[in-house]
Amino acid sequence: MNSKKFNAALASMFVIASLAIYTIGCADDPSSLGLNFIPPGETTGVRIFDSFIDTLPITSENRIYYVNTSGSTNLMVGKTGAYESKGLLKFTNLIDTFDNSTVVSATLKMSYKNYYFPSTMADSLAQISFDVNKIEQSLDFSTMTYDSVNSSTFGTTSQGNYTGIPTADSQEVTISLNTTMVNDWLKVAADTSYSVKNYGIVLTPNNSSAAIKGFYAAATGVDDKDRPELEIIVTKNGVTDTFSTISNGTISLSKTDFTPSSETFNLQAGVSYVQVMKFDLSRMPQTATINDVQIFFSIDSLNSVISGQTTKAIYSQYINDSAGLKTDITTFEGGPSGSGQYMMRMVRAGVSSPFQRWLLGQTNYGLMLFAGGQALNLDRYVLYKETASDPAKRPRVIIKYTPRVIP
Repeated sequence: MNSKKFNAALASMFVIASLAIYTIGCADDPSSLGLNFIPPGETTGVRIFDSFIDTLPITSENRIYYVNTSGSTNLMVGKTGAYESKGLLKFTNLIDTFDNSTVVSATLKMSYKNYYFPSTMADSLAQISFDVNKIEQSLDFSTMTYDSVNSSTFGTTSQGNYTGIPTADSQEVTISLNTTMVNDWLKVAADTSYSVKNYGIVLTPNNSSAAIKGFYAAATGVDDKDRPELEIIVTKNGVTDTFSTISNGTISLSKTDFTPSSETFNLQAGVSYVQVMKFDLSRMPQTATINDVQIFFSIDSLNSVISGQTTKAIYSQYINDSAGLKTDITTFEGGPSGSGQYMMRMVRAGVSSPFQRWLLGQTNYGLMLFAGGQALNLDRYVLYKETASDPAKRPRVIIKYTPRVIP
């Protein structure tokens, strides 16, 4: 073969090979120009956007989002480290015919629920200690949160006290209450205009507490025998009578503080701390249809405190407005996925994914992440954040989407 024919054949083979490569490329990954020739509404295959490979900046902020805990089956009281929990109780369903009686004794009975914080064996055997004080203001247990109270909400005179080490489930704890206080409760039950009101009592932990422990609360689904009970012995006209009533309201008020960290963030139930996390989707096609979103978080197991009374879950909600952290009621759940990670799927049947809503132009206030037992206990999930020194531990977002053509 002469040189001209050889060069011509070589050139032809190069063109054919190039066209083959170009054709394969178009089939698997059409260019934006090629998409313009696809009929509107046609799909071009599922793509994957991976924040560990592609550019998806993440920013986040740890914030306190106070929650009401009156629906919890745990009435928590005690102190440990930077944590403190007060337990509030009401006994307002009192008999109204003992206003002229003399209270001989009044006993508060509570059953231990075998909940302790933190969650080691030493904590289960730790001592708690608290004083009983009067609540001096009218409080709505069903709606109030930690920030509903101030320094004048609770009295400072002790109406009773307890120091002990409850360890067994349903173990009963008894506290003798000031009979004058309970006598006032009977008087106001008979005459609502009586000057001394019954707003309830607060169990205030003192420095002799080495843990926080949970007792059966008013909201417990167990038999009434486990709910807080008030037993009163009275005398009237030389006759002694004994009657009991169960609490018709309980709530725990808990607090703690965290030192900000560039490595991790805290989802703290009960208090509660939440994480506001924003995802920058500017590198994704704005016309993409979101098929699936998975967010992976690495957990710091050493510093997390997750009790046996938990679902071992974290949740998120779409934030509608940054003021007050207003969110949708739709909740997305995450759980352990192995290898020290939690995975949260951000799609649900019949619900538009937050990522899809942001792509469609809705204001991106981010997601609010919170602990699964947010209003039930004091579980603490410590998760690595986007600024962690180890890139492999940072949150990872994997988005499956379908490009579509808009006419």
